Amino acid sequence: MIKFRLYFDKDAETEWLNQMAADGWAMIRFFAGFYSFEACEKGEYVYQIDFGDRLFAVSSDYRELMQDAGIEIVQTWAYWVILRKKASGGKFELYTDVASCMEHYQKIRRLFKVAIIIEMLCAIFELCMGAIGGVTLGYVFALLFGALLIGLLNTVIKLNDTIAELNARMTGIERSGRHRSIPAFMAVGMLMNACSIMLTDTVSLGIRHTIQILAIILLAAGLFQMCSGRK
Repeated sequence: MIKFRLYFDKDAETEWLNQMAADGWAMIRFFAGFYSFEACEKGEYVYQIDFGDRLFAVSSDYRELMQDAGIEIVQTWAYWVILRKKASGGKFELYTDVASCMEHYQKIRRLFKVAIIIEMLCAIFELCMGAIGGVTLGYVFALLFGALLIGLLNTVIKLNDTIAELNARMTGIERSGRHRSIPAFMAVGMLMNACSIMLTDTVSLGIRHTIQILAIILLAAGLFQMCSGRK
């Protein structure tokens, strides 16, 4: 069985993989958002996702350490390492103390911050291509990069909250409040706008205008929610 998912949040991804395993489906491969599963006994495996130091690879020491602990390296993708262990082998945790856990999330946050800068530069470049060069696809890609940027920003916001909570546990100083995320339907509005541009020659003007109006409503609602301070 193959399922497609796009995850920015590795904790949500881990939870989903473990739920699939609990339902009798063990993840065996991953490629560009496509997860391959094979049937297994319900709850046979427990999955964890680690953040490595090498691109699409792990060191021999890391591999040996996992093997000695009875942990299988299922897949490496970019800096992510998907691991699993037999549930019968007991509790499966990668980081058991607050300090190492916080360092783990800080490494992930640094990666996403770099990705945000790259996405912003790409969006600005494509927007200039559309405005100055008259390239229609420039607007499309600018909107697509913008939607992706919202997902990345929300991931960093969540990581900031997670790190702040861990720091509060270390210092004993209670944190105040949480950061507001960007409404997801703003990204949906951008995607709808991109679709309306791409469908210029294939659908009627009325349909395009309807899509654009809905997109504007979603974007306006998102801006209102952000300005009003609602979560």
